[in-house]
Amino acid sequence: MSNKVSNNRQGILNRQVFDKEAFKNTINTEFTELVSSQDPSFFSLDLATQEDFWELYEKFFYEIPKLGDVNSHLYLVQTSGEYIDYSPREEEIQALLEEIAELRQENLELRQDFANAIVDSFGEEESSPLSKVDQTAANVSASPRGGGFLGNG
Repeated sequence: MSNKVSNNRQGILNRQVFDKEAFKNTINTEFTELVSSQDPSFFSLDLATQEDFWELYEKFFYEIPKLGDVNSHLYLVQTSGEYIDYSPREEEIQALLEEIAELRQENLELRQDFANAIVDSFGEEESSPLSKVDQTAANVSASPRGGGFLGNG
């Protein structure tokens, strides 16, 4: 008896071999089923939703710089304001400028009325000029426009 066993069958074995780095990049060897949080490195902008944006915005709200040309609260306000054509300060400034113009015109009219009253009072000779000036000032103070020459009254 011989210890040699003859085997006439041959088989082809194929074996798949991974490069060590490719294996690390392809196969997850961590126990991710036990971890409740998602891997922050796995974030795809293609999969992000508006809800994701707002959640991240709330999370990083105080870390976002207030001022800056980009990536700041100021940038968000400016770009969003331009998008919706919203400029509350401009509207407020315009309203205040219009009010200032009206008040200047009213002030000019009151000064003109007062100056005319003074000139008219000096034109009349039957009473003293000082008493006429006092009377004219009282009339202007009581005018329906209100105010008075110096703004009191």
